[in-house]
Amino acid sequence: MKLILATACTAALLGSGMLIAADRNSADRNTQDPAKASKEVVQEIKTTTDSGTTKSTIDTMYGKVKTYDLKKSMKISLPGKLLTSKSFDLTSKDETINVAPGLKVGDWVKAEEKTDDNGHKTLTVERWSEQASR
Repeated sequence: MKLILATACTAALLGSGMLIAADRNSADRNTQDPAKASKEVVQEIKTTTDSGTTKSTIDTMYGKVKTYDLKKSMKISLPGKLLTSKSFDLTSKDETINVAPGLKVGDWVKAEEKTDDNGHKTLTVERWSEQASR
């Protein structure tokens, strides 16, 4: 009986220690350096059908809004040492732009820039939460 109780207590202590360590590792992103907490994923998609082959590129960036001038421009933090942010011109007539309402400097966002086979770009910027990244 003492062996079972000792084993249960040890398991409980180890489990709580792992939970505390996991909580420290998932510290609030707002206290982290945005360039380190941000990420960027580039996908090139090639689709072949009977009518031909199309290529498109999707550049997905997760970062913190560094600057935002409503309906004019936005700068988002990115990972890396050479390029730590990316700027977007929100006035471009050749690009379809969708920005979530109510965004402000300091918000974490997911910016997705799609380029289709014809070279047309579509930019979508939406709020990004830690739960959405998992």
